[in-house]
Amino acid sequence: MGNFQNIGEILQHITRTTVANSTAVKPLAIGQDMAAAVVRSASGADGLHRQPHHEELLIVLEGEGEFRVGEETRSVKAGDFIFVPRDTVHGTVATNVEPLTYLSMISPRIDLQKDVIWHDEAPKFQVV
Repeated sequence: MGNFQNIGEILQHITRTTVANSTAVKPLAIGQDMAAAVVRSASGADGLHRQPHHEELLIVLEGEGEFRVGEETRSVKAGDFIFVPRDTVHGTVATNVEPLTYLSMISPRIDLQKDVIWHDEAPKFQVV
């Protein structure tokens, strides 16, 4: 991880290295008070979850689909911005044709094993 990265190159890397039906995570930055990653959801639903102590900003980079935040579900596409307040159920509900890819920025820094509460079964993650 460096201080300067190119999203286009990261998306190409994820495309080349992602196993089918798994959620890919490419860490970009891990600071003292925040973390950022590119996340490509598996085709279809990506597991509803919440982070009790974290806020998250998402920017859709590729794909189209349905995303839920709290009780609201909306269609999203490349260029859309999503804010997830602390302790709010959220996640990809469905994708159209291809997986959704997001730039995710979370504060404070998160530990995916300890800080995320899944409402069903956690998706298979692949760090790329």
